[in-house]
Amino acid sequence: MSKVKNIVPAPLFQRTFAAVIDLVLVILIGAGVFLGFSNLASNFSAVKAYINDYNNEIVTSGLMQLEKNELKPYEYVDYEHYQEMFYNFYNIYYSKQTKSEIDYDVYWFNVFIYGQKDELNKYTDKELNSRPALMKVVGPSLFTYAKEGEETKYDQFALPRASENGTKALSDYDKTELRQYFYISDKEAKDNEKASTYRYVYFYALADITSLSKLQNDYNKYALYGVTLPLVVAIIFTFMIFYFVIPLFFKNGETIGKKVMHICLVNKLGYQYKRIQLLPRVLFPTLLTIIIVFFAGFSIWAFAGVSAVILISFLFVIFTKDNKAIHDLFAGTLVIDAKQSTWFKDINEEENAEKDVAEYVEQVRANNDALTDKNIIYTNPHFKDKK
Repeated sequence: MSKVKNIVPAPLFQRTFAAVIDLVLVILIGAGVFLGFSNLASNFSAVKAYINDYNNEIVTSGLMQLEKNELKPYEYVDYEHYQEMFYNFYNIYYSKQTKSEIDYDVYWFNVFIYGQKDELNKYTDKELNSRPALMKVVGPSLFTYAKEGEETKYDQFALPRASENGTKALSDYDKTELRQYFYISDKEAKDNEKASTYRYVYFYALADITSLSKLQNDYNKYALYGVTLPLVVAIIFTFMIFYFVIPLFFKNGETIGKKVMHICLVNKLGYQYKRIQLLPRVLFPTLLTIIIVFFAGFSIWAFAGVSAVILISFLFVIFTKDNKAIHDLFAGTLVIDAKQSTWFKDINEEENAEKDVAEYVEQVRANNDALTDKNIIYTNPHFKDKK
């Protein structure tokens, strides 16, 4: 009996391009859905309360100001304003919040902000070594302890070296350099090598305040309800639409990318797939993506995790028999070249087709012995576009 079923696994380049088309569409539509759900969630009073508490606490610290519901840094011309602002932050606000035994006095400020030597031996080597490179390298080059005659004034703020112990007026260049030790605007940072290498005091002060448990709790709750959950909803929505609902409308389980590249699904035996098989195909990558995003959040780690899953699945396509991805193994499906393949609904339909072909061959041979099975072209009943 003539075999008419012919299953040709989809070539790698066709599967790759189909996956890329689908992924681009998912990202574009998913981004819009995420922004919509995120905006909706952010308008809930409970979610608003978290971000408002977070913002108000930073404003209370004196580090930033709130303009049109946006936190913005204070931008001063001279370094003395920043010196006062950061001293008050550590001496008044931060010491109270951390309930630390450390005395955030002027001497502490000179040592840990201006990078001066601990000449009074008040701190351990571990504490001194924990200072960022900005304070250990740049600070001492710009500031030095104030002196009165031969006496070092440890209870006074260190003075700019350029001022020669406060006896010389600072040039505009000196003023800018001192101010940039504390704060560099985004525009200035583009042309400032020190900013990318050492950062600035503002950066480290904001890192200190955002590490406080109170602010972390508020931010984490806002991130959960205002970012992570909307992202999870967007992933479920877009994955289900593109990898489940749309394939239901096509006879052979094609996504948009598969339809464009003329590839489709059959079951692992080479017969027409059942729609229920779409569920494990979509649920496996959806749940895996959600787990990664839920634990990694909206971060580079989530991107890396999802990328790793895609890469592993791609390797499965390359190295497994019949080029099966992980979700194909879970769903019991096979992606085939729809133009080159011939398949049937089930074994009964296949047997009937083989019987029809065999009868036709016998009839043709009865009239023309030169005609063989190779002259028979069987039209795929499940791919209407086949020529």
